[in-house]
Amino acid sequence: MKVALTGADGLLGGELGAVLKDGGYDLAPILERDVDIVDAAAVRAGLRDIAPELLIHCASYTRVDSAESDIDRVYAVNAFGTFHLARTAAELDCRFVYISTDYVFDGALDRPYRPEDEPAPLNVYGRSKLAGEMLVRTYAPSWTIIRSSSLYGHNGNGFPEKLCRRAIGGGELRVVEDQISSPTYAPELARGIVELLEAAEGGVYHLTNTGAVSWYEFARVLAEELGLPNELTPVSSSEFDAPARRPAYSALDNTAARELGVELRPWRSALREYLEREAEELRTLAGLPSGGEGS
Repeated sequence: MKVALTGADGLLGGELGAVLKDGGYDLAPILERDVDIVDAAAVRAGLRDIAPELLIHCASYTRVDSAESDIDRVYAVNAFGTFHLARTAAELDCRFVYISTDYVFDGALDRPYRPEDEPAPLNVYGRSKLAGEMLVRTYAPSWTIIRSSSLYGHNGNGFPEKLCRRAIGGGELRVVEDQISSPTYAPELARGIVELLEAAEGGVYHLTNTGAVSWYEFARVLAEELGLPNELTPVSSSEFDAPARRPAYSALDNTAARELGVELRPWRSALREYLEREAEELRTLAGLPSGGEGS
């Protein structure tokens, strides 16, 4: 099967491309330098040249705080770029897969969000991704939407890398304790996406590492495993005062995927695998000598 993949050089796209190649798919990566998804004519020409049977759309503007002051760009990428891809997919009668986010929800529920729950995003990024979802539903002939949460992985710039950079010098690390989600390991999510696409005909699915954890607790586990000397201080979202509001509770319910035989590991198990591979690099980012705890 010929598969076009946007964002193929990103955190998730890179992992997904490797899984697709290993699975025998005929992969056509779509990189920004080759096809700017904001340009409708470039999208149409690029996809017509590829003539894919399946299009997986991973490319996204993901800088949540920057999005608050970069509204035109975030909508150009996440909404209008998605529209150009979906409309061209319709012309080519190509199945469309859109990777979305837990940030389409407001966090007001006291249970994990199900695919059928009503979205109500709190920030510009979440609203732009929801707009993308709506455009996919409207214009793509055959579509699957997969929402995930809080990605991290190899060669990325997720929470673990950001925490370690802040740890340089051994000072206090203030970490939000009232935001709870399901941190998800990108290589495992990539494998799960392919399994889900092979099992599902279409619809909306949630796919994350199982379990829910606050950013403070996630940071505490990271610090212990890596041997960070810093003092961790739990703070509220209001104290942290980030430009973008985040949902207080955005864990996702993966039941629909699990019923198709697709299930990711608990978040602690996935984090352990990540640290087995990345501990030395993370310690270097934190300014620590190699060979300490977690190495």
